[in-house]
Amino acid sequence: MAQFYFLSVVANLAASLVLGGEYFAEKMPLLKCFMDLMSRRSARIALGVSAFAIGVLKLFIMSPGERVPVVGDLLPAVMGIGLGALLIAQINPDKVERAAESIRKISRTGLTYRVPVAIAGIVTATLHFLFPGLLLL
Repeated sequence: MAQFYFLSVVANLAASLVLGGEYFAEKMPLLKCFMDLMSRRSARIALGVSAFAIGVLKLFIMSPGERVPVVGDLLPAVMGIGLGALLIAQINPDKVERAAESIRKISRTGLTYRVPVAIAGIVTATLHFLFPGLLLL
């Protein structure tokens, strides 16, 4: 389904831009308008939940030209799940602190390296857009 493929690319790109927002807004002043729009908590939660849900669904819905069911979109799906989870963890740090120790460790590590994770998300979304039939992308 081509629409879901494009939705996956857009969700990963938007979640990456929001996750590394301060860094990207400093480098590209054009993104300040986007960051002002995404500064509301409800917008960030909606984007995080949608990126997470699209990542999970991407494991089961195949892109155009894809031949291998789960592995074909593994990297964009995992990136969407990770970006969505990090956005939600960034918004709700008090709930993360009350969670299990393993979740706290993963959240702290991911949020510490949120700019490299965001850059990896942008690269993954761009490559997934340019090469839809490539295995693992």
